Amino acid sequence: MTQNPPSPLLARHDSVAAREIAIEHGALTRQVAGLQRRMSEQLRAYAQQVLALEDEVLHLRAQLIVSRTSLLWGLGVAGVMRPLARRGPPPAGQAGARAMAEASNVICQTGCVGHAHPWLEGDGQCRRTGQACDLYASSASEAAE
Repeated sequence: MTQNPPSPLLARHDSVAAREIAIEHGALTRQVAGLQRRMSEQLRAYAQQVLALEDEVLHLRAQLIVSRTSLLWGLGVAGVMRPLARRGPPPAGQAGARAMAEASNVICQTGCVGHAHPWLEGDGQCRRTGQACDLYASSASEAAE
């Protein structure tokens, strides 16, 4: 048996079909790349949203703990702290000193005032800082009134 060589018409038809398939493949590849890019952007936005919600949950839990502790220990307004600030770059200068004072206040409220004053000496001095305890003094004066 002898094989007949492919006709020029058939060879030209195969060439056109291959070119059309290559063009279609390129179009589909661009579509898939666009889809991947959009999915990556959506996943990144979702991850940022989850982080923001986790941060908010943490702050709300802290506020709840402080308010319940204040209520249960009868500390009144003096034991309730202001809402916690959102995370951000570390403050500098006077703002940094104020932030450190607020952080110390939170530590005192949750660790000492909220747990029957374990850091408080008999003379009203704080074992942690070595200074007079302002919160205990103000809550003791409110209780006396």
